Amino acid sequence: MGKKTGSGVLPLAVVAAVVVVGGPQVIDGFPDLLGLGGQPATAYSVAPGAKPRTDKCTADQLLKQRQCDDLKVVLIDAAKMPFIAQNIIAAWAEGKPFIMHKDAPGTDDAKRSVVCGSGVFTKTFPDGSCDEYVFASTVEGGQWANVRTQEVPLREQKCQGGTLRQEYRRAGITEGSAFIVVITNPDKVATTPYAGVDIAKDQSCQS
Repeated sequence: MGKKTGSGVLPLAVVAAVVVVGGPQVIDGFPDLLGLGGQPATAYSVAPGAKPRTDKCTADQLLKQRQCDDLKVVLIDAAKMPFIAQNIIAAWAEGKPFIMHKDAPGTDDAKRSVVCGSGVFTKTFPDGSCDEYVFASTVEGGQWANVRTQEVPLREQKCQGGTLRQEYRRAGITEGSAFIVVITNPDKVATTPYAGVDIAKDQSCQS
């Protein structure tokens, strides 16, 4: 039988515990809501293990400059990818790596097939797709000890592919670069398992 993680039960408890929703406070190791450029307070979530480092950086550094000391930053918008954000938060709770290193171009497919290939992951819904964290484009990807998988809408998966390409470019992430994920709009993270319906508030992101 193929190996599959992400039963849909763990994320519910995890998301309820760690997502920052409104109010300037810290919840379970996530940073305060920080004002950004005079705009209303901007909520974002990071892995608890990354918090000691991100606490030293401003929201502007994280969200605009995509840099926190020697770490690059990749943004994942939960308004566009609520189930992928859910999987990332659940993976953090399971102790999966929160610092990743960009691997060489062209290594993604082989690593993705290890954890999401035919016979390994079986989707439940017609428009479902296998999401993996850590990303297949990283050195840490494709290794079960580092990866959590979960079914998400195919649109989210396509959106993530385009998002990662853009984020790598914006942050100057190249082979060997160390980076973390910051989740924006954490109040939009899915709180129930994917049930065949794309619940994203913003579905404009297709690829």
